[in-house]
Amino acid sequence: MVKKGILISLIALLMAGCAALRDFAENQRPTIQYSSMSIQSIDFNSATLQFNFDVDNPNPVGLTANRYSYEFFVNENSFLSGTQEENLRISRESVSTLSVPVTLRFSEMFNTFSTLFRDDSFAYAINTEVQFDVPGLGMQRLPVNASGNLPIPKVPRFEFGGFDVKNLSMSGAEMEVKLNITNTNSFPIALNRANYQLEVNGRNWLDTSLSEPLRLSEKDSSQIIIPISLNASQMGNVLVEMMRGSTNFEYQLSGSADVGAEIEGFSFTDTIPFDMSGVFRN
Repeated sequence: MVKKGILISLIALLMAGCAALRDFAENQRPTIQYSSMSIQSIDFNSATLQFNFDVDNPNPVGLTANRYSYEFFVNENSFLSGTQEENLRISRESVSTLSVPVTLRFSEMFNTFSTLFRDDSFAYAINTEVQFDVPGLGMQRLPVNASGNLPIPKVPRFEFGGFDVKNLSMSGAEMEVKLNITNTNSFPIALNRANYQLEVNGRNWLDTSLSEPLRLSEKDSSQIIIPISLNASQMGNVLVEMMRGSTNFEYQLSGSADVGAEIEGFSFTDTIPFDMSGVFRN
């Protein structure tokens, strides 16, 4: 009877082992496919992209991704790559999302691909590979690709537009200073705030700010007109020269503007400085 009981136990263990082996043999490779790309943040200096991939585990046991690697292409040219040890746990018979972040610095892109200076956007592609250790199948490498286009934000162009004298007398002058702004992007931008300082022949003529937002459509230009009221003391010898009909003087117009763009992920956190100087003749 004892031998018979041992024999029954051995048969039961053998059957259980066969069932486990059968389950292992029936395990399948997980599958992966591209889901979406979102711009987490973007400004005139860099962009952080997040690529999302759906991983489908059809097996009755959970799996863990050991690592993933990626290579990022700009206009079909390899630009950067990375590897991440990723403990992504995928429950049995379920779909989970693997997120791959990629940060681009536009200055590095311009240094590598000089032709991008002339482009409004670029074509990107990402090749990703995820590694899983699947019971019964061993290490499995799952490749997946994604591609698309991304805009290249460029700072607006600031240019000195000159002076316009409205009223001139021995006591002072009423003038307007003109600041030209050009949006070279293929999307609208806006200036939420701007500060200006103007010096003429070393004298401070202006220190003010623009409180109203200014919106520029794609490939659009606009002119900001800043009124100035100056007395004789502020103008110094420039007033005398202007009364004689001469408007030949040195100027420096400087300041900064908070600039944002109407594209996903862009905020108004970029403060763009400008500084223009020269000799104005009229």
